[in-house]
Formats: sequence, structure tokens, C-alpha cells
Amino acid sequence: MRRASTAAFAVALLAFVLPFATVSCDELSVEPTGADLVLGSAPETEGPNPEGIALGELVVAYGGGLATAAFLAFALSLLALVRTWSSAWATLAGAVGVAALLFLKTRGSGGTDGVTEVDARLGGILAGAGGAAGALAAGTIWLRNEGRPSLRPLAPVAAAALILFGYLFPSERSPLLTVAYADTLDLRHPWDGVFWLLPVVVGIAFLALRRELSPRLSAFGVGILAVVAVDLADEIQQLVRDDNGQPGIAPIAFLAGVITAGLWAIASEWLQLRRPPLIPFGAGLALSIAAWLASPAS
Repeated sequence: MRRASTAAFAVALLAFVLPFATVSCDELSVEPTGADLVLGSAPETEGPNPEGIALGELVVAYGGGLATAAFLAFALSLLALVRTWSSAWATLAGAVGVAALLFLKTRGSGGTDGVTEVDARLGGILAGAGGAAGALAAGTIWLRNEGRPSLRPLAPVAAAALILFGYLFPSERSPLLTVAYADTLDLRHPWDGVFWLLPVVVGIAFLALRRELSPRLSAFGVGILAVVAVDLADEIQQLVRDDNGQPGIAPIAFLAGVITAGLWAIASEWLQLRRPPLIPFGAGLALSIAAWLASPAS
């Protein structure tokens, strides 16, 4: 079963060299591969184009982040299987990768008010099917070897789920386009997406170490989450005040997950201490503020 899961994730990764979708807009069309989306390489636009519309660049900018999230998730799943880590890592990472591809597929028809048409091609279908098969096989190994997973403590489990959903789900945060926080992922400019990736890493770390989380690590994570929570709350308030904007479900879920993770870490690791670990907390604050300042959106 482990070999089958490994092979499935390998197929999912190899599928990124194949055409992922055909995107059409009037008489123009592009057919990006998964590698185009991940590497930010704009495919050639086909059809009469007297106005010089860079459809390929728009497609890469619009779908590159979610494609990159799926690729990285499948790569983590394959690494977990090769390194014989707990099958839980391969299962969860594979599920995240499949979710990213599903969000990438569904956003095509809803984000541009029917201006574009998106048709899945062999690469996208094969990547999604391979990732799903690999996650199911890894999940079978997980249940067989470790039994039914315990969800307790529940708070970090719920927090990680909300954070991942808020990070991946394309939400209507502007009048015309649906955008996701994962859209900031860019392998050519990796620092641009670090700020929104930091709470995802913290949420997963809290989930993985929920029974053995140290006070210092929790303080470092809370420092990161505090800055992200302030920025999310400010963004939601601005969108609510804007008559043309809607916060959507993604920012709200993201903020709820960040707050849940932070409060759980404080309650479980800090309250019994005479003095909170201020140095790791300050380091988390400094790292997240530096990432925020480096982000183009800041």
C-alpha cells in the first residue's frame, strides 16, 4: 500500500509537466501546464489579439498560487512516504493538495463573471486523481498502523482546518475577482508570500505537536499569529466599510483559525508559567512584521 501511495503522488507531481487547463476569453485562449503555473512562466496566447492582451500572464497570476500550493503539498506527501514518516503527514498533505486543485478548478467560472471559460486538461485531471489516490492509500496505512486518530485536544485541529481553508479558498474580496491568500505563493519571489504562509506553518506545527508543544515554541507561534490577526481584522473592517467590497468567508475563517490557535497555545502553555517566554514571543513578532513589510501588499 505504501508503494501504491508513493507511485500515486509521483504521478501527481509528474502531471504538472502536462497541460493543466485551457482558458478561453472571446477568441483568445491559452493552455498552461502545471509547471507554467508553478514557475510563473506565461504560456503563449493563441488567437487574434490586436489589443495585445497578455492572457497568459493573467492566467499565471490568477492560478499560480493555488497550483504551487498543490505541488508543494504533493511533494511533502511524497517526501513523507520516502522518509517513512507517519502516514498522517502524507494523508493530510495530499488532502490539502487535492483541495487546492479543486479550488483552482471551481474559481474559473466564478471569479470573472463568465468572461473566461476554463476547461480542465489531462495534467490537471491526472494531478487531482493521483493526489486523491495517494491520500486515500496513505490514509489506509494510517488507520491500519495507528488506528483511529484522536482529535483531542480539538482546538488545534479546528484551528489548523480553519487556517488552511481560509488560506486556500478563493473568496470574493473585490468586485470583479475572487482571490485567495495562497495566490501570494510565488517560487520566483518567495518572500512575497511568506507573511500569509507563516500562520499556515504555525497552525500545522501546533497541530502536529499539540500533545508536546513547548512554551517557547508556542510563544514564538503566538507572536506570529498576533501580527497576522491584526492585519486580517483590519482587512475585514476595510472590506465591510467599502460598499463595493465583501470580506467573504475566507478572511473570516482565516481569522477564526488564527485566534483559536493563539488562544489555545496561551491557555495550554502559558497560564501555568510565572513568567511568559517573552523573548520567543518577541522573535515571532519581529519575524512576522519583517515578512509583512516585505510583502507587496503592505
